[in-house]
Amino acid sequence: MDLRRDVSEALDLPKEITLDLPLISLTGREEITVENHKGILTYGEESIRIGTKAGTLCIRGQGLGLKQLTGEMLVIRGRLIALEFLT
Repeated sequence: MDLRRDVSEALDLPKEITLDLPLISLTGREEITVENHKGILTYGEESIRIGTKAGTLCIRGQGLGLKQLTGEMLVIRGRLIALEFLT
């Protein structure tokens, strides 16, 4: 068992903070915000791969583009078609 996960659940603390997991927010099919990312691995108008502690997040769509990027958060706009975690 992972002690940090157990403590986080017992104290009802946000896992994205205590376990450094990504927090992913969607605004319809037009925008995705990813917090706690580990960097952009590949970038294109139809596919963007982002490193996270939970694995590689693959975002597929049309006309994808980076709206905002900081060390902890990124925002992608475009027509979102699919989100998938790769192992």
